[in-house]
Amino acid sequence: MNRQDRLLLLSTFLVGFIIGVYAYFAGFSGVDRQVTQAIQEGASSLVIVGEAYGGCARGDACPSFQVAADGSYRYFYRPGGAEAQVLREGMVPADFYRQLRDIVTVPELQASSRSIEPAFCESYVDGIDVVYRITIGDTEFVIDSCGTDVDADGRLWQTLSQFWLYFETVG
Repeated sequence: MNRQDRLLLLSTFLVGFIIGVYAYFAGFSGVDRQVTQAIQEGASSLVIVGEAYGGCARGDACPSFQVAADGSYRYFYRPGGAEAQVLREGMVPADFYRQLRDIVTVPELQASSRSIEPAFCESYVDGIDVVYRITIGDTEFVIDSCGTDVDADGRLWQTLSQFWLYFETVG
């Protein structure tokens, strides 16, 4: 291998390396970078809204909740026998909220919010489906048990489902 061949190989490597670095940083900018930064900063702008829908809508009894970035929550529900929905407010336990922040990742949110055409939904037969709106900064991810690519056994979905159990058991 002569000197000219070595220079050609070296310059090709350097140009490829520079283009690769640029492509990496350019591709990782924008929404993904902002969301990742917000998550890494403790998700100081993480807001979660959960709404049930389906068969419960007939009696105006579908519960919903909002968990703010500071861990405070507002839970609307209709207790048995009540004529109207009731508002309960409080703070989510810090360890529970920290667990959620630890599992929220951009790839997980993007995968779970990808639209699909469901074959069957509980709300089709008067059952209950759930939609979550997870907002980080200016970016909102919508995760719906009937219409997005939810991994029902995944950590994100299981943790979001725990909110309902928590709200139902808190007095």
